[in-house]
Amino acid sequence: MGFKPFLKLFAFAGGVGCLVGSAGISAGMKSLDDSALAGISGQSGLTMELDLGLTAGRLSYFDDGNGLHLEDFRVGSATDPTGQAFHLVRVDITEDASLNLNYLVEDRRVEFGDIRLAGAPEVSMGGVFFDHSLEGYLTIRQGGALGGSGYTFDTAYTMTGGRLGYRTNGNELFLDNITMNVEALGVTLDVVGNTLTLDAPRIMGDWQVGAIRYSSNPLNHGVSLDSTTGQPLPSYGSLSGRYELSSRTNITAGGRAGEGLRIDNETIIHTASFLYRDDGNTLAFRDIEGAYRINDLRLDVAPDWKNRPALALTLGSMDGDFQVGAIEMGANGKSVGQINVSFLLEDQVFNGQNYSNAVFLQGGGHSDAGRQGLRLATEWSLRLADFSYTEDGNRVIFSGLQSWGQGDVTLNVTRNEVNNGTEFFDGLRVGFEGINAGYRVNGLRVGSEDAPLQGGTELLLALGFYPAYEFELDGQVTLGAGGASGEGITVNSDIRIRDGKAAIIAAPYNEGSGEVSQKGLWITELDYNAHVRDMTVDVTEEGLAIIKGEAWSTMDIGNLRVGDKKAGRSFGRFVVQKYETGSSMTVIPGGAGDVCAGGMGNNAGECEASGGIWETRGEEGLTVRLKQVFAKAISDTRKNALLWETNRQIDGAGRAISGTGTQLVLNDIYTSDGGDFDGDGIDDNSFGIRTDLSVDVYRTRVVKKAGGADSLGVVGNRGDEKIMDASAAAGYRYVSNPAAKDAENRPLGFAVKARSQFRELSINNIDLVHPVGGAQTAVYGVKMQNFDIKANLTATPIP
Repeated sequence: MGFKPFLKLFAFAGGVGCLVGSAGISAGMKSLDDSALAGISGQSGLTMELDLGLTAGRLSYFDDGNGLHLEDFRVGSATDPTGQAFHLVRVDITEDASLNLNYLVEDRRVEFGDIRLAGAPEVSMGGVFFDHSLEGYLTIRQGGALGGSGYTFDTAYTMTGGRLGYRTNGNELFLDNITMNVEALGVTLDVVGNTLTLDAPRIMGDWQVGAIRYSSNPLNHGVSLDSTTGQPLPSYGSLSGRYELSSRTNITAGGRAGEGLRIDNETIIHTASFLYRDDGNTLAFRDIEGAYRINDLRLDVAPDWKNRPALALTLGSMDGDFQVGAIEMGANGKSVGQINVSFLLEDQVFNGQNYSNAVFLQGGGHSDAGRQGLRLATEWSLRLADFSYTEDGNRVIFSGLQSWGQGDVTLNVTRNEVNNGTEFFDGLRVGFEGINAGYRVNGLRVGSEDAPLQGGTELLLALGFYPAYEFELDGQVTLGAGGASGEGITVNSDIRIRDGKAAIIAAPYNEGSGEVSQKGLWITELDYNAHVRDMTVDVTEEGLAIIKGEAWSTMDIGNLRVGDKKAGRSFGRFVVQKYETGSSMTVIPGGAGDVCAGGMGNNAGECEASGGIWETRGEEGLTVRLKQVFAKAISDTRKNALLWETNRQIDGAGRAISGTGTQLVLNDIYTSDGGDFDGDGIDDNSFGIRTDLSVDVYRTRVVKKAGGADSLGVVGNRGDEKIMDASAAAGYRYVSNPAAKDAENRPLGFAVKARSQFRELSINNIDLVHPVGGAQTAVYGVKMQNFDIKANLTATPIP
């Protein structure tokens, strides 16, 4: 360890000070006479000035004989690699025996060049650095929450010029220009038995990150400007937020087995906000409140389930509830609505296997990315969660969400290159290796937690959300800095899913009397390869814009089953290939607005005259604009095609053998604008297939389809309207001629207004393929033009 101190005592008016530098001891000590001592007041305190340069080759922590090494430790100047950080501390003791510390820290960097585990010395977790300047105070007085044996703290500080970075193999990602204000009053520290209790009744603060920057230049280290070009490093955008919370933390010695640490925590978020800015456009999460409880979180240096050395974080359980009062985006700050999430992380058995919640931190990352990186052997068990969305006072709940999984997640900061056949991209690479996971949703509830369970999650299939999904996952997603222009995010990804089982439509897995086998329409024996290049994510004046540069995928569905996902009857095998260029999705605040449901008309009078119902669905809601540009085929893997295969041969285990049956193939499907309008000799292809989905939660008209009693015994005539009534036994009644007041109590529904259109969609050829005779073209050249269809769909409970 290198530490070069220099100490000088000196007398000053009103106190005593000391100066610490790095030049070595160079001044003698002089005794103060009685007259000088008489002029010094104890209440005036002690002032210390310190220029600190501290280095250590290794700091080690051992737990049950297992070691964690923090290497190349340094505390010094953030701007000068060989310089020191300035510290000024003033110490006072007040009349009530409180100890007051006022401090100023300027230009300080705290850094670990590498983090290694003793059992895996050949790889490391990478380096971490933290730059900052601080000014604040800390008051310590005797007596905690339980009496005189503890302590009470008051503290507040302002941090400026902050940087927090992660560095692997010469590449780094860091939060730049961090400012922060924190105030925590009445914090108590007590020892209760063998537990250290830290109680913070009120913590307030605000913070801002000026930019999230990325560098692939090894010469750069914790700087905002590239050392080679002098230009600002690319940015993902900026962040800011505020919070007020209360927290209690219990810390106990002892890990999951032997030495270690146990942490229990309860935190209440009274209010908070979180803002992401991209070139001045804001995505804001406002009016956040909630609480969470962490029970039995253990910290050990211990091996994972594959006996690999790791820093282990294992969780007993965690539950919580969060509400976001408004999600705003776009130039006008319009709100999408509110969301609420409640969750319970706890051990649970899924598909006969027990899952817990644990993360085992290891060094290395992806094997081809270099020696530095982070590997997280991860296991999770989301026993139960409800996610609700509220807009204009109406609420829909995605009820009974469960998720489970196990596998490795790797983190590396990478640059654009190919190593050992693996392609890397600029940015933060999140890799997936051997992930075996799944999730399922029980159904929708509209209005409240005790509303009837219903279907409707299939309305989100257009966004790629399945009601249930089980899969094995490998691949990577790399998040690069910079969007379509300026700040933002660029995404490059390669995903491989094996043995997938996804529900297109699914019944509940638990209707209240215990779990049952979930029935539905299933994509099974799924093998899915998907690749995305140069996809950008930006917050724009309109909303959240996602634009794909190039995307291609192959979805090989071994069986499309109905009923049970394993044994249900099969429609056969389907293979769906996609190749898109310039496709996009834009998320816009605000739903459908005014809608004529069941009729035609641009106002209430015209709509009602046509037999429709005029619905004013409010200001909030969500609109998603999808544009899919299907490109012409350029290879067997980059094309749009659909294959349906039946009558396959069966192997010895009773499984169908792909490629042995009769096939119907729609080959080389692509969109077009219908002509060459820019004069380049090639038909334009920029319009694609455009679909607008406007999502609202709204009261809608539900009509009885048959006379007599329904499944809950409520009697009505064909054509009667269903009206919600809390005083009725079943919670509703049927009315033949609803009054205006009745119409206000129509059932709440999950409403989707959709419009799809394209200018031209072509199929190059339609082939019939026989396993013996081979392919024969049945139709050569199909074109569909000027397609425009509108629909209003509402999911409501059906008794």
